[in-house]
Amino acid sequence: MFRALVVEDQNLMRLALMDQVRASFENCVVIGAETLELAIHEFEKNDFDLVVIDPGLPGFDPTSQADRVVVVEKIIEASPSAIHIVVTGSDNTSEAAIFRRIGASGYIGKTGFEPGVFSDVLDDISTKGFSVRLSRVAMTIADYRFSGLTPREQEVIDMMRHREPGMTRKQIYELMADRLSIDAGSAEKYFKQARAKLMKHGHRLPQGL
Repeated sequence: MFRALVVEDQNLMRLALMDQVRASFENCVVIGAETLELAIHEFEKNDFDLVVIDPGLPGFDPTSQADRVVVVEKIIEASPSAIHIVVTGSDNTSEAAIFRRIGASGYIGKTGFEPGVFSDVLDDISTKGFSVRLSRVAMTIADYRFSGLTPREQEVIDMMRHREPGMTRKQIYELMADRLSIDAGSAEKYFKQARAKLMKHGHRLPQGL
């Protein structure tokens, strides 16, 4: 069984990262830790395949490069057999290089974090040895969340709204199918089903739908 630990002090972000990891791998268990101490405690009990680290943990100055390095170093030392991926809201190329030198295998910016990123990053690591995904350009359209949609329906709505300019609906259905491990016809069905629900409940459809 694939085991992962997410070390992040912000509750909502920790849960979001845990969901992202869980969605990226089959037959896995994901544990969350809020502090370095709790993470070390988990390392004493379990072996992990993947450790996701936010270097700005409680008890350390998140603006201090030295403190951020200490956090990542201690976690890597305590879990030497794991793959370590740093996820931060203040990402930059120089810090990515520092963490790579001390043993991290991946470095991801939180802004623009997208579904499926962990499996993509691990693919990069397996072929290139290291993966960097810096924050993408700030969002150009607002995010929407609708009551009454299943998680999968919400995801296909999001993917349709955030598709690249010039991408056809057929192409986005194929992308959805690949991301969700279904066929393109089922992806189209999920989208149309979600759109029909929104219209039935009187929601004003956002741009892109």
